[in-house]
Amino acid sequence: MGFSTVAATVIIGVAILISLEIIAGTTLPTITGIHSSYDEMRERAIKQIQTEINITNAVAVPNGSTHHDLTFTVENTGSISLKTSSFDVLINGTRKTFTCSTTYLYPEDQAVFTLEYLDGRNGSSRLKIVTENGIEEYYTYTIP
Repeated sequence: MGFSTVAATVIIGVAILISLEIIAGTTLPTITGIHSSYDEMRERAIKQIQTEINITNAVAVPNGSTHHDLTFTVENTGSISLKTSSFDVLINGTRKTFTCSTTYLYPEDQAVFTLEYLDGRNGSSRLKIVTENGIEEYYTYTIP
C-alpha cells in the first residue's frame, strides 16, 4: 500500500511538471509578442503626434485637351523627418504616382511634388496627401 501512494504522487507530480512546461512554453512567447506590439504602437503614436504637414500651394497646368499636370509644395511643420516615397497622393480619392524633389522631408523644410497627365481639364479637384504615419492634409486646386 505504501508503494502505490508513492507511485501515484510521482505520476501526479510528473503530470503537473509537464503541464506547467506546456503552459509556460505557449504563454511566455505570447506575452513577449504582446509587449513588443505595445512598444510598436507607442512609437507609432509618438511619431503621429510629432508629424504635421501643410500643402502650401498647388499649380495645375493643362497638358493636352483633357489632361493636366500638377505641381505642389509640401512643408514639414512637424518635428520628425518623413520619407517622401512612403507618401500617398490622392486626387479626388484615386491614388496617383508622383515624383518628388527630395527623398526625405526634414522638419521646417519643403518638397516639391509633381504629377503628370492627370484626367480632367476644367473645374476643381481635391488633393490629399497621407504621410507614412497616417497624417493627412487636403488641398483644393482649380484646373484652368
